[in-house]
Amino acid sequence: MFRFEEPTWADKWFYYFQRAERILKEAEARRGQKPLNKPSRSQYISQHSFLNTEIRGGVGNDGSGKSFAGFSTNITYNEHPPCIVPFATLEKKFLDDLRLEIAHRGSYIMLRAVVNPNKYVSVTTVAEDENGEVELVQIYNQDDRRSPASIMPEGQVFIVKEPYFKTTSGGGTSIRVDHVSDIIFLDGEDERIPEKWRPRIKLLARRSLDWKDDGNRFYKGKQYFEAAQCYTKGLEIVEPGSASDIILLLNRAQAYLELGYNEKALADADKVLSYESLNQKALYRSALACYEGGDYESAKARLVKLLKEFPENKNAKDKLLRTFQRLREQRTGKYEFLKMRNEVKEWGDKRGKLDCAEYVGPVRVGDAGDKGRGLFATRDVKFGDLLLCSKAFNVCHKEAAGAKIEILFNLKAKKGQAGTHSQLVQELIQVLYHNPKKAKEFYKLDSGDYQRVRGGMVDGLPVVDSHLVMRIMLRNCFGCTRLSSVDDPLENLFREKSEVEKMIAEESPTGEAEGSGLWIMPSYINHSCWPNSIRSFLGDLLIVRAARDIPEGEEITLNYVESDFGVQKRQKSFFSGWGFNCKCTLCVIEAAEPQEVQDRRQELVEKALKFKVYLKQSVEKTNSGIAPMITLIKGIEATYFKPEFIHPRVRLLSPTNILQTFLVRAERPPDVFFLAKQALNGLGFKITTKGGKVVIERYGYMLYPVMNLFVHVITAGAMMGDLWTATLWRNAALKVYEVLAGEKESFFDVFGRALLQAGVPLD
Repeated sequence: MFRFEEPTWADKWFYYFQRAERILKEAEARRGQKPLNKPSRSQYISQHSFLNTEIRGGVGNDGSGKSFAGFSTNITYNEHPPCIVPFATLEKKFLDDLRLEIAHRGSYIMLRAVVNPNKYVSVTTVAEDENGEVELVQIYNQDDRRSPASIMPEGQVFIVKEPYFKTTSGGGTSIRVDHVSDIIFLDGEDERIPEKWRPRIKLLARRSLDWKDDGNRFYKGKQYFEAAQCYTKGLEIVEPGSASDIILLLNRAQAYLELGYNEKALADADKVLSYESLNQKALYRSALACYEGGDYESAKARLVKLLKEFPENKNAKDKLLRTFQRLREQRTGKYEFLKMRNEVKEWGDKRGKLDCAEYVGPVRVGDAGDKGRGLFATRDVKFGDLLLCSKAFNVCHKEAAGAKIEILFNLKAKKGQAGTHSQLVQELIQVLYHNPKKAKEFYKLDSGDYQRVRGGMVDGLPVVDSHLVMRIMLRNCFGCTRLSSVDDPLENLFREKSEVEKMIAEESPTGEAEGSGLWIMPSYINHSCWPNSIRSFLGDLLIVRAARDIPEGEEITLNYVESDFGVQKRQKSFFSGWGFNCKCTLCVIEAAEPQEVQDRRQELVEKALKFKVYLKQSVEKTNSGIAPMITLIKGIEATYFKPEFIHPRVRLLSPTNILQTFLVRAERPPDVFFLAKQALNGLGFKITTKGGKVVIERYGYMLYPVMNLFVHVITAGAMMGDLWTATLWRNAALKVYEVLAGEKESFFDVFGRALLQAGVPLD
C-alpha cells in the first residue's frame, strides 16, 4: 500500500500519480457537459484498429497502458454504484443524451458493436446507437477465460444500464462499464433488439437436440461458457421434465462445474432430482457441487444415497473417501502437509487448488472496540497450536502462467497495489456474480468509508458492485506466495534478483509485485507489529499458528507488513493502507523514543544494509566488511535502552543476516554461533539447556528470517564438533519452523542439505 500524496517511491511514479489526479480533477470539472468535437465514425474505427496494433506493442487502452518495463496499469477514477432497479423501469437514451462524468440513473442505452474488440485491461469496442452515432465502450471485469471476441463480437447488440460516460486519460470519451450486472448481451432472437438490427434472413427454428449437440462440441473443446450457453438455449424450448430437459440440465450442470459455478451446477442437478430422485448423474454432480463448495456433509449425504442405489459407482466411492478425509480435516485440523506441499511444488506454472478442507480452531469473531471486529481465543492456547487453516475465497499466485502483474490504482480511495490484485478483483467479481450464496460472507468484510447500496437480485440476476469489491479487496487481501518456505533459504537469502523482479522493483510503486488472495476468516485478524500469531501459505491454504502462549479471550493478531521499518514509516503504511494508527507495544515504545535516537538507528541500519553489495564480490572483500559490520551492529544495539523481551531488536535482524553470511564465508563457526545466539536473545528469546534438552522458556519476536538464526546455531555448533548441542538445537528449531512455515514436515526438505554439509544427523 502507498499514499499518492508523498513521493515515497521513485519520482517518476509520484509524477504519474499527480498526472492521474490532475486528469481526474479536469474530468470532474466537465461533469454534466456534452463532449465537443467528437471524432467521426471512421476516425473512431481507425483509432481502434491502431490501438490493436499498439496493444500488441505494449500500450493499453484509456491511456492506462504498459510502462516501458512491461507492466500495465488499471486506474479507477470514479466510483459509482451499480444499477439496482428492474430493467422495465429504465428509460431509453441515446448517445447524444449522455453527459460527461455522470452515471445516468433511471436510463439505459441500446448499442451494437461495429468492430471486433481489443483487450488490454478492459474489453474495448466501438459501438453505435440506433441513430448511427458511435462511441468507445470499455467493459471491465469480464472473465479472462473467455476471448474478447466471444464476449463482444462485431455485430453484438447489448444494453448498458445506467451508463457511466467519462473522459479518458487521453482526452477522449467512453462509456465505462465496471459492473458486470450493468450490461446485458442480447442474442439475435431477443425482442428488445431494434428491428433494423435484426437479421434480414430468419434462421430455421432449431431443436433442443441441435443446441445439445452444439453444446457438446463446445464442451469437448473445453469452451465451457459457450457450451453452457447452448444448453441454456435448448432448455428454453424443451418441455420441463422431459428426457431432453433432463439431459440438457445434466450437461449444463457439468459445464458449470468446470467453470466453478457450483451453486448453478447444484441448482441444475437438484432440478433433475426433483423429476427423478435417484438419477445417478444428478446425484453425483450435485455431490460434486457441494464438495467443491466446501459443504462436505451435504456431499456425504448425496454420495451415500447414490452408493446405496448404485454400489458399483467407482467415482462415487472415491469421492466419498475423499469426503471423509475432508470432514476429518475440518474436525481435527490434521492434514497431510508434506504431501500437500509436494503437490504445490508440482504445480509449476499451472494454477492449482489443494483438495483439503478448512479448519477453524479455538477462535471466534468478536467485537474489538475501535478496531471493529477481531478474532479471539476461545480457550488457552499454547505456542505452536493451530488456530486456523483457511481455504482461499480466491487467490491469484504470480507464479502461474497468465498471471497479470499490474499496478492497480483507486484514486478515490487513494490506494494502490502492485501485483495480481487487479486480476484478483476481476476474479472475485466473477465468483460473486455466479455464486451469490457464497457472496454473503464476503460482503460482511470491512470496506472502509465506501457507501454501500442495496444489492441482492434484480431481474433474477445478482447485482455486483465492482467498486465495493475493490474496496473490500484493498482492505482485506493478503499478499502471498505459494509456499512460505523455500528450498535452501540460507543459500538463496541474498540471491540476485531475476530480470522480472528487477523490473518490478524499478517500476512498481511498492517496490515489489505480489501474488494476492482473499481469505474470509483471517481477514478478521487485526494487526500488531509484535503479533501473537504467524500466518503462512501452502498453495491456496492460509495457516495461522500461535506465536506464543495466548490466554482465553485474548485477541489474535498478525503483522500486516512483516518488515523491519522504523515506527514512522510503519505508521504511514498502516494509515494509508488500512486507515488506522497502530497502538501496539512496539509502536508505543518506539514512538516515545527521542527523535535523535530514531534517526541515529535509521542511519546505522542504512549504512549496514549497504554492505549487502559485498555478497556479490570475493571472499576477501566480504572479510574486509566484517569489522565495520560488527561496529555498526554494536552501534545499532546501543540505540536500544529497554530489555530485549520488552523492546526486541527487530532492526538488527537484516544487518545480522548480512554479517552472518560474511562470517560463514570466512569459515568462523564460533563467531557464527555466538552472533546467532546473541541475535535470538536480542529478539526476546530466552533459550536454556535443561535435562538434556534445549528449552525455549520465552519466545521472542517471530518472523521467518529467525529460522536462519536457529540454523546458523545448529550448523556452526556441528562444525565446531559439538554434535550434541547441534542436535538439541535442531529439535528445538523444529517447533519454531512449524510456526513460521505452518507445518514441520518439510523442515528437512528445506534445511536438510545445509545440516548434512555441516555434519548434523537428520534422524
